[in-house]
Amino acid sequence: MTYKLLRHKDFKAEWEKLPVAIRDQFKKKLAKVIEQPHIPKNMLRGDLAGCYKIKLLKAGVRLVYQVKDDQVVILLITVGKRADSIVYDEAKKRIKD
Repeated sequence: MTYKLLRHKDFKAEWEKLPVAIRDQFKKKLAKVIEQPHIPKNMLRGDLAGCYKIKLLKAGVRLVYQVKDDQVVILLITVGKRADSIVYDEAKKRIKD
């Protein structure tokens, strides 16, 4: 089953700030995720339980998404640097909204 991608209202601005090469890498990974979004090794815990990450190790960038199976939707929450857990802190704020 193919899931539909939706974006958090603030996601687009973050996405557009990324270099094209980084966006292209994420697009390739997202193409796989929409077919199978529940990837156990990418599952987040704690305050972000129910969310998953896509990571680009060399770039140090993470994308956090939430799967809504009842709606067959993947919500792209945030994308950014992993340094100092910035991307994860932002994801926590957006999930509470």
